[in-house]
Amino acid sequence: MALSGTSTVTVNGKAFVVMIRADESTAGFNVECGEVGVVSQGKTVKGSLTAIAEAIEQQLRNQQGGT
Repeated sequence: MALSGTSTVTVNGKAFVVMIRADESTAGFNVECGEVGVVSQGKTVKGSLTAIAEAIEQQLRNQQGGT
């Protein structure tokens, strides 16, 4: 049975709820932020949350026309 749950990451002062799921095939974690429409993955929970925060930040920059 795969573990899953929600967490919150803060990017630029705004909190985003993310869903984190254990991925048995990679022995890591998949993370999704439906509000922004990004997904990421990592080998640890902390690494996964850091990766999704970076993906959210990049997506927000893209939406604002930044690089």
